[in-house]
Amino acid sequence: MTITSTLLGLLAAALFAVAAALQHRVTRAVAHARGDAPGRLLPVLGIVRRLLGSPVWLAGFCCNVLGFTAHAAALHTGAIGIVQALLAVQLMFALPMAYARTGRPPSARDWAGTAAVCVGLAVLVLARGGVAQTVRRGPLPAVLVAAVVLIAVLLLLARSRSGQGVRTALAGGAAGAGFSTTAVLTVVVADQLAARGPVSVALDWPVYALALSGLVAAVLAQEAYASGGLPTALTAMTVTDPVLSWLWGALLFDQAPPTGLFALSALAAAGTSIGAGVALLAHSPTLRTVSAPLAPTARR
Repeated sequence: MTITSTLLGLLAAALFAVAAALQHRVTRAVAHARGDAPGRLLPVLGIVRRLLGSPVWLAGFCCNVLGFTAHAAALHTGAIGIVQALLAVQLMFALPMAYARTGRPPSARDWAGTAAVCVGLAVLVLARGGVAQTVRRGPLPAVLVAAVVLIAVLLLLARSRSGQGVRTALAGGAAGAGFSTTAVLTVVVADQLAARGPVSVALDWPVYALALSGLVAAVLAQEAYASGGLPTALTAMTVTDPVLSWLWGALLFDQAPPTGLFALSALAAAGTSIGAGVALLAHSPTLRTVSAPLAPTARR
């Protein structure tokens, strides 16, 4: 794991956080005004035209594009498990944006959550940062099928649940699974592009699977934004994505999978610290104050 890939990963996380804040405001407001029934599958598809007509939403889309570019570069130069774990800092970047909107400074809970995430990431980088990464070392099609099945299960569960918070978390988890799949395919396609050039990439299936995966993950993210608060949606994504990315990376890319008590203990400690920090930030009053639907946006 290089300093360059770490910085690119942090830049991507910042851009994704800005995109999430902008798009959630519009998507949640429009969906709230429309009042879709909870049992409907992917009701966000019914408001796509209104989202595309919102300058705020489109600004978030541009941030997403820039974030993906930085993210792809980070994945090409670093290990997928660590790069995806860096996305956990999205909630940290969301704090100053919440402060800018409300004037409410971060609380002690926010600082504690931020410290826990940083400590967990530091332990993860120290434990796995020097592990070399290969490409397509494992069963890529099987991983993609497993991800599709998981996303389908989460969406069906979300459709059957009446609680808003549960639906938002399940939709966010499905989006996180989609983003983890997109990260896997980004690693494969970037390696193909560097090794064999664009013509070879265009003739192979992973690039088209990447485009489809990215589109599906983006739609699922909007579904999570439409169904509830930003902290719940973003937390589900930032927990599911790194966990699944670490699993896929260990199966496909890690030249030396973690073995031994020390390596496994370090990973457990890093995961616990990051998870605790994300949980603290997710329940932050600072972030919850910016999650309510905005009536002016809903009239677009």
